[in-house]
Amino acid sequence: MNTPEMHSIADSLAGKHIFITGITGFLGKAVLEKLLRDVPSIASIKVLVRGNRRLPTGLDRFQDEVLHSSIFDVLRQQHGERFYPWLDSKVDVIDGELTDAFFGLNHDAFSKLAQGVDLIINSAASVNFREAIDQALNINTLCLNNIIALAKAGSTPSGKPCITPVVQVSTCYVNGLNQGLMKEQVHPPATGHMTALDEDTYDIAAVMSGLQEKIASVYEKYPNKEEREQKLIRLGIQQSQYYGWNDTYTFTKWLGEQLLIQALEKQNLAILRPSIIESTVNSPVPGWVEGVKVADAMIYAYAKGRVSVFPGDDSGVLDVIPVDLVANAVIQSSAHVLNAPSVYRIYQCCSGRLNPVKLKDFIDYLQEESKQNFLQYPKLFSGRPTNRFQTVSRQRFGLYMKALKAATWLRTISGRILGSNKAVRLMKKVTTTTELAVIFGFYSAPKYCYDSTQLEALQASFTVSDQKRFNAMANCFEWKSYLQDIHMPGLHKYALADKPVLNLSEDAHNDEVQKAA
Repeated sequence: MNTPEMHSIADSLAGKHIFITGITGFLGKAVLEKLLRDVPSIASIKVLVRGNRRLPTGLDRFQDEVLHSSIFDVLRQQHGERFYPWLDSKVDVIDGELTDAFFGLNHDAFSKLAQGVDLIINSAASVNFREAIDQALNINTLCLNNIIALAKAGSTPSGKPCITPVVQVSTCYVNGLNQGLMKEQVHPPATGHMTALDEDTYDIAAVMSGLQEKIASVYEKYPNKEEREQKLIRLGIQQSQYYGWNDTYTFTKWLGEQLLIQALEKQNLAILRPSIIESTVNSPVPGWVEGVKVADAMIYAYAKGRVSVFPGDDSGVLDVIPVDLVANAVIQSSAHVLNAPSVYRIYQCCSGRLNPVKLKDFIDYLQEESKQNFLQYPKLFSGRPTNRFQTVSRQRFGLYMKALKAATWLRTISGRILGSNKAVRLMKKVTTTTELAVIFGFYSAPKYCYDSTQLEALQASFTVSDQKRFNAMANCFEWKSYLQDIHMPGLHKYALADKPVLNLSEDAHNDEVQKAA
């Protein structure tokens, strides 16, 4: 009996020069940290970073927004005073803009970069679900022409032209409004309003040409910047839903996948689709998270008393995955595309197949932790939460919001006459609830389940030690423990690190302690 050959991630990446985009983002930092800590045999990591108004150069921004992140604390402790010299020997910051032609580099600099890179990892994206369609297209789709140009300008050590392998970080939600089991493949757009070229590619050139015409029309009709942006946001949502997607983010990410698949001729490409990415479950420390993520936005609004009713399906599976598992999947995908560049694969890093959690259980675990241990989260809760976060059908939610808005308008009018601000606060709650429902309602009432069979097979192809070190499997944790013991403390410690503590008065604090006891 033949034993399957086991691959080593370290051997696959040893001596390689890797180019990474999106390094200032949540996942980008996790990927960089993991590569530096657990793949020391990498020759170099080149990161694309653009400056901004506050930090004019890419290097300034890298040092401020990336190196100062708490995710690098473990590496800082390991290397001590040698941390920065060691980092300088591994990481090269490329000052450039992802959406500019050739990243804004001159021809010689771009050519030199292309010839010195063995692997490209693109983790850059705009994850704004209500982005203006022109901006979403630029960041999530059209900028990939620069990734393609970089890949096609590659060469072997002997100078022979070659296509540099690409790992594209996408999202499970590119499957759009399709229902049922979503396998690791390209599924037809849900509405059928797109011409197929073959079994997994579509005529996106015609689609993007039509979008550009509509965008140009909006620019012509609305010279006012703010009004134009609102029109472009509405256009993005309308066009996304027409073609079969819930929002502009998922639609433009799918277009980006298609652009890469077609331009690279279904070779030299691995597409990794994570589901909703949340805090680390284990590495480098449990609970590390940056910013308020998709699920956290609802937790935060609930903690502030702004949301108590939300559209959702209690029995639906909410697909959430810790960021360290996704970083591991990126690295696994990188090893695959280097080992087998002639075959393109799609991998989905998600929890729905191996470790599903129902929306009701997800909410119950978080509410239980909030009510029992709210004193441990003073940046979230100013007192014991009293409302219960409830999910209802979309129809019931619509009726609830209509009634609430009508009542709020009456109270607002009365409040203004009497000089009260209470109605204004209530209207803020109504507005927050409505906005969250529009953005996240699709994700909280799922009619789909994401498959991860191919990612599971990929992990099984690596050595046993690599499967442990670079574990991407969602069955490595238990949901209640993760949410209550890891995620909530991590959200408070890391994501809200700069938030002021919502101090209670001493008497009120003592009362709350007695209640908690």
